[in-house]
Amino acid sequence: MKWNHSIRELAPISVVVLLFAGNILVGKAAVPAIPPFTLALLRSIIAFTASVVCFGGPAWRSINLFRQHKGRLFIIGASGIGLFNALLYAALHTASTTSVAVLEASIPIFTAIVAWLRFQERLGYLGWAGVFVSVTGAVIVVTNGAPMSFLRTVSPGVFVMLLAIGAWIVYAMVATHGLSGLPPLAAMVPLSAAAVVTLLPLAVIEQLVLGGSGSLSPAAVGSALYLGLGPSFVAFILYNRALRTIGPTAAALSLNALPIAVLAFGYLFLHESISLPQIIGTMTVLAGVSAVIRARG
Repeated sequence: MKWNHSIRELAPISVVVLLFAGNILVGKAAVPAIPPFTLALLRSIIAFTASVVCFGGPAWRSINLFRQHKGRLFIIGASGIGLFNALLYAALHTASTTSVAVLEASIPIFTAIVAWLRFQERLGYLGWAGVFVSVTGAVIVVTNGAPMSFLRTVSPGVFVMLLAIGAWIVYAMVATHGLSGLPPLAAMVPLSAAAVVTLLPLAVIEQLVLGGSGSLSPAAVGSALYLGLGPSFVAFILYNRALRTIGPTAAALSLNALPIAVLAFGYLFLHESISLPQIIGTMTVLAGVSAVIRARG
């Protein structure tokens, strides 16, 4: 496996990390003004519009191919683009950005466990050691170093984030083969459309339940534009480029920097506190995730 990548090769995945960190930080700042499913819907509408403008031609030329895979494309878009982000924003109502980022970085752990349960995929000693280390680190982070009082100290948002991870695992399992042979950039059109269709009724119900809460102030509009164009659109393009230049394993390992970026920027811009247990737990999680990725790679 080649690891001596140039700065130019690593630049796209570095931008992806920053955009994903911004997804959590901007989401944390935006959810008090815009409810989570409404925010995720606005994000998806903006991403869909950008996809049509940039890739509408190639998508139309591939429409017969997309029709053959319409069921899988809908599941992938609904789970990975729609529900994952809506639940992530819902989690940010009560969970800290660090807890959400660490759990998001732990997705390879949950995916590996599901692959072992569903497909009997072997992890080996290194993989199982990584699972144990990561789970230990995640517990340290979400309890802020008090694991014995788990149920009392963990915020409800942590459990909502676990639902988001469940949505992402559905996405990952279907996308592993469901996107094979499809043009990745043109596929952004039907995928983002599936997210819009999924989130629209949920956002309407959310507004009815909350009595039409939410304010489209200039700051809220700016947040939605960032989330729709940055993490949803630009990051997808750059991540696909990184897969071609540095490979999937190196790209996955590079995303381990996400919690570190969120920890630092959350402290600088959102004035979130940083504790020693959070730092220790985050580094523990990253070590475990790295072990699992290497074991599966």
